[in-house]
Amino acid sequence: MAFLVLLVLLGGCGGEQQAETPPDPTGAGAALEKSAIARGVVPDPSAIELEGRFERRSDLGTDKFCAVRTGDKSYRIGILAVYGPGSVCEKQGEASPNGDGFELRFDGAKDCEVRASYDGVELRVDGNVPEACSAICDSRASLAGTSYYLVEPGAEAAKRTLGAEVDRLCG
Repeated sequence: MAFLVLLVLLGGCGGEQQAETPPDPTGAGAALEKSAIARGVVPDPSAIELEGRFERRSDLGTDKFCAVRTGDKSYRIGILAVYGPGSVCEKQGEASPNGDGFELRFDGAKDCEVRASYDGVELRVDGNVPEACSAICDSRASLAGTSYYLVEPGAEAAKRTLGAEVDRLCG
């Protein structure tokens, strides 16, 4: 019984608003971030480049994504999400920046616009994918929540990315 009372009392603790993090008057946080960017420990958010070859391996197969710059703010893309033999999503399309991420659109898939975030290392497709995107996938597959890691930057690497049905995803 005493244990239950203690739990109730502890549940009431911490109910007050936490104070916001105080400003960094010394600038140490900004200096640390700048140093980490300069050393390549973290990507520079102002210089993130989508162009390259991305992959993610699992027991079911290798998911792939590639992007080749086609203009100032646009890319030609290809995507492959593998859910086992005969169960894939695969399509080519285009990407363009949208806020802090990218909007992906696929050839011949009207109303299939997918949001993806990219931090310079991992591309993550939003978990909320429009029903129209089912046209680019087999019945048991979906792009929702898939993610891909940059394995090789640059247009040449992207153009070498092989698909399942599509010979070169970005070629």
